[in-house]
Amino acid sequence: MSLTFVFFRSVVLTLVVGLFLLASSKAARRPRAQVAFWTTAALIYLIWWFLPDLEGVWSQAGRWLVSAWVGALVMAVFLIVPCVLFLTARWLRHRRLPARKRAQTQDAHVPLVFVGLSLLVGIAVSFGTVGGPVVREEVVQVSGLPKGLDGLRIANIGDVHVGPFIKPADLAAAVDLVNARKVDLLAITGDLIDDLDQLEPTLDALERSEALPVLSILGNHDKYPNEAAVVAALKRRNPRIEVLINNSILIHLRGVPLRVAGVDYPLAADGRHMLPRDEQDAAMRRFAQLAFAQSTPGESLVVLSHHPEFFPIAAGQGAMLTLSSHTHGGQVRLFGRPVIVAYDYMHGIYREGDAYLDVNSGLGHWLPLRIGVPREISIITLRRG
Repeated sequence: MSLTFVFFRSVVLTLVVGLFLLASSKAARRPRAQVAFWTTAALIYLIWWFLPDLEGVWSQAGRWLVSAWVGALVMAVFLIVPCVLFLTARWLRHRRLPARKRAQTQDAHVPLVFVGLSLLVGIAVSFGTVGGPVVREEVVQVSGLPKGLDGLRIANIGDVHVGPFIKPADLAAAVDLVNARKVDLLAITGDLIDDLDQLEPTLDALERSEALPVLSILGNHDKYPNEAAVVAALKRRNPRIEVLINNSILIHLRGVPLRVAGVDYPLAADGRHMLPRDEQDAAMRRFAQLAFAQSTPGESLVVLSHHPEFFPIAAGQGAMLTLSSHTHGGQVRLFGRPVIVAYDYMHGIYREGDAYLDVNSGLGHWLPLRIGVPREISIITLRRG
């Protein structure tokens, strides 16, 4: 989904919300209220359009404002249907009242509650999207782990989405956090870049890593429509950044060999990232044949896959750990559970037999909407089981 498409879809939703307010309240139809609403909306969209060009405190303030607006807008859209139902029921009930009584009860508090709840959610969203990432530490017990790999620490950073809402400086700060935690391996599990104009400083940020080489795979945002440019830039930085596309490499950590395989993302030719399940599974099986061609039984194997649904295939190939992202943790969680469950593996650690999967909720986002799902870096420590 292009960022321009997201921008203009948001504009359409703003028109819908504005028309609802216009129809639902006499107070909202006053010229001052109309001027205030549409002027605010125009200023926010102007800031959003020029957000990639803003720097420093202006960039931070702009991202906070746009995130708050998007959160408020999404909440407002969800509230429209119940508000319309309530107002319709009130109108039908008041039709039976005398004209004088109807005039006295004409303005309900629904628009006020509508705006208040939307703004509260918007402010909450802004703190979730603009604030710094959390570091989620996990320890997994691996059966048969070589003694030399006991205590190995692997960082998973996915869904960075460098663009209007996430800057290369944000990625650099995340890499510094990883360096401070003394990890042995840094994996970038896809969707690194949305804005190609920021690709070179993004790669500069990755090169701050003290765990070299940095291992990277492609996500759906990296592939469509900019795959050639992203792959060329990543390969140009070799050997500091290693991009894995349906292949594997053998690296030595602490003097012990470790094979790391990376698989491609099953993307449709037109850029759709949600293939029918049978087509997706068939593509993943083809990718697996290529990615595991050089692996041998008994090797210590780690797999990088942007799409977490690859996990059963990786586990079947003997992978002790698979690192993924893509889901953004669902982006909205209430009472600890995602509101929309679109995948079998949404967030955190999963286990099948002796194999583990880590699904990272993402360092960034293409849509600045996070509730109960903070930006994160996950660090997995391997221990002998």
